[in-house]
Amino acid sequence: MPKTKRNTNKKLIIIAIATLVALVIFGFVLFVILGGTGKKVEVEDSIVLDAEYKNTDGTQIEIAKKSEDPARFLDEMIESKKSFVLYVSLPICNGDAAEFKQYVLDFQRKEKVSFYYLTSDYIKDSKVYETVKYYPSVIIFKEGKIINYLKYDSDSDVAYYKSYDGFLRWLKANVKY
Repeated sequence: MPKTKRNTNKKLIIIAIATLVALVIFGFVLFVILGGTGKKVEVEDSIVLDAEYKNTDGTQIEIAKKSEDPARFLDEMIESKKSFVLYVSLPICNGDAAEFKQYVLDFQRKEKVSFYYLTSDYIKDSKVYETVKYYPSVIIFKEGKIINYLKYDSDSDVAYYKSYDGFLRWLKANVKY
């Protein structure tokens, strides 16, 4: 039976649709692999940074230097329903963690805001450890509750750890200063 023009057109349409579907799937997979660097940060809640943390010299408030019991100090801030930002790092940062630490420090200096700072060895004795177990992380507290934090073990947060702009985008979505 000879090929008709109609059968040829059907085959071309099927090939075109299959190619289009394959391109859409490929694009989606590529977007996910690259971390969705262009995506807008979506948050359910945000905080307005209290005046005591704004217009500072941009240094971190080291809880371990403020208190003999840093974990208890942090728990008391949570119990008194404070709204604040906490940066937690490993005692010794290197590689990607050291780069991220620099983004956090640069942000504080440029924007003239201060975050609380604590190393992960103190967190294990605080209420925060029930939620945040991987470091480094930046944790946003609103009225004593964690409303968001950077998840070091999550592929969805990689873009926020890998650049200053990524960190800035995440933080501005969570904190008004």
